[in-house]
Amino acid sequence: MAQAKNSAANPKFDLASPKLFGNDAAEEEHENIFSSYAVERDELKDFMNSENPFQIARAYKGEGKSALLRLVRTKLIREGSDEIVATTTGPDLSPPLDSTDHDLWVREWKKSILRIVANEIGSRIGLAFGDDAISLVEESEASGFKKRSFVSAIVDRLSSSAVPIKKSTIAVTNHEKLVKRYLDGRPLIWLIVDDVDLNFANTEKQRLKTATFFTACRQIIGAIPEIRIRTAIRPNVWSIIKREFESLSHVEQYSHDLTWSIDQFRSLLAARVRAELIRSNRWNTISSTLPQETFLREKALVGFVFDDPMPWGGGDRKRPPHVVLFTMTGHRPRWLVELCKEAGKEAAKRGRQRINYDDIQAQFASFGRRRIEDTVAEFKSQCPQIEELIGAFSRQKDLYATDDLLTTIHNRITPAVNVSLVGVSGKASDVDVAHFLFQIGFIAGRRDFGNDEYEHVMYRDNPSLLRVRTNLDDGLRWEINPVYRDVLNIIRIPSKATTSGPTKK
Repeated sequence: MAQAKNSAANPKFDLASPKLFGNDAAEEEHENIFSSYAVERDELKDFMNSENPFQIARAYKGEGKSALLRLVRTKLIREGSDEIVATTTGPDLSPPLDSTDHDLWVREWKKSILRIVANEIGSRIGLAFGDDAISLVEESEASGFKKRSFVSAIVDRLSSSAVPIKKSTIAVTNHEKLVKRYLDGRPLIWLIVDDVDLNFANTEKQRLKTATFFTACRQIIGAIPEIRIRTAIRPNVWSIIKREFESLSHVEQYSHDLTWSIDQFRSLLAARVRAELIRSNRWNTISSTLPQETFLREKALVGFVFDDPMPWGGGDRKRPPHVVLFTMTGHRPRWLVELCKEAGKEAAKRGRQRINYDDIQAQFASFGRRRIEDTVAEFKSQCPQIEELIGAFSRQKDLYATDDLLTTIHNRITPAVNVSLVGVSGKASDVDVAHFLFQIGFIAGRRDFGNDEYEHVMYRDNPSLLRVRTNLDDGLRWEINPVYRDVLNIIRIPSKATTSGPTKK
C-alpha cells in the first residue's frame, strides 16, 4: 500500500515521448490529444458568444491563434446544436486574382466566403424541397462537399444518347442572395478561418489581398445576420495593412490581442502533464493526492516533470520552472513546447526522471538559432534588413542603458546598413531601430527594484517606449531576450542590479 502511495506521489514519465508535451502546432494535433490539454483562455468566451458576429485574434506565430480557433470549433461541435460549423484557411479561400482593384478583391472574397458557406449548408440538407435548398445541395455536390444523392447518381448513369433522360442544374450566380434567403430564420452558421496572413509579404498585392478579406467579412456579417466569423492575424501584419487601408479602423472593435502571463504558462504546462496522466490511465489515482487549490495543484503537476525550483538569474537565485521557461521562450506557447520536447530528450538521454536546468540550457544555442530564423521570417515584411540588425549584437553585452543602446546601434548598424522600416520615411534613425528591436521582442525593458527583484516591460505593455522623445525609456534599461543570447555569444553582465532606481510598489 505504501508503495502504491509513493508511486502516485512520484509518477514516472517518458520524458522523450513526443506525446508528453504535444504537437508544436495546434492545428496539426490529433483531436483527442488536443482536447486533453487545451487551455481555455478568457478570450474564448467572446469567441463563443453568438451575439458577437465577428471576432479576430491578433497574436504572433506560436502565441495560440490556431489553438483558440480550433478550441472554438471543438466546443461548438460538442454542444451538438443545429448550428453549422465550417472551417477553412485563408489560402483555400483566397480568390485567384491578379489585380489591384480594391472593390474587385472585396467582391471576390465575398463570393469565395459565401461559396464555402453555401457548400456547408448544402452538405447538411437531407431531402431538398424548394429551389433554394435544391440549389444549395447541387452546389455542394458539384464542389465535392456532399455525396450525390441516390436519385442524382441513378439519373447520371441512365442519361445517354439512347435514353431520353436529361438532368439539368441551374448554376448559382449570386451566393449572397441564395444564402441570405435560405438562412433567414434558421440556426446560425459559424465560419472559422485560419492562416489569413500565411506567407505574407509586404507587397501591394499582399496588402490589398489581406486587407480586403476583413472588409469582405464585415460586409457579410452586416448583410446576413445568421453568419458568425472567427479568424486571426499577426499584429505586425495588421499594423502594415491598417496603415494603408483606413476602412480597417471599423474592424478594430472585433479584435483581441492574445498575450500570455507567467501564471498562464504554469497552467499550460500543468495541463500537458495532466493530459499525459489521463492518457496513461493514472489520473484518477494521482488526482486524489494533489492539493485542491489551483496554484498548488498546477505547481505539483509541473513538479512531476521538472525540477522545482531551478537556478536562474545568477548567484543563488532560483525560480520555478515555468518562470524560467516563460522567459526563455519569449512568452510563446509553441516555442515552449519545442524547448520542452528537446529538453525532455536530453533528460531521458542522461537517465533523469525530471527535466532540470542543465537539460534546458543544453538546447540554448540550437534553440536560439531557430528562433532567429523564425523572427527574421516573421518580421522581414516590416524590415528587410532585420537579420543584419540582430547579427549586429553578436558578442555584445546583454544589458544597456538607453544612451548605450543608441550608441551601439549608431556604431554597429547605422553606418553599414540602410535600414528601412514600415511607417518610417527614408532611412530609419537610431531610435527607430531601437523601437523596432523592442517591438519584435529582441530587447525588453528592465526595471530593477533592489534585492535582486526586477520586472520586464514588453512592447505590448507600453508601445510608446523608445518612440516618444520626451520619455524614451521611463527609467528602464534594455535587456536582450535570453532566447538569442547563446547563439549570438552575448556577454552576460554578472550583476545587473542598480544602486538607485524606482521603489517597488
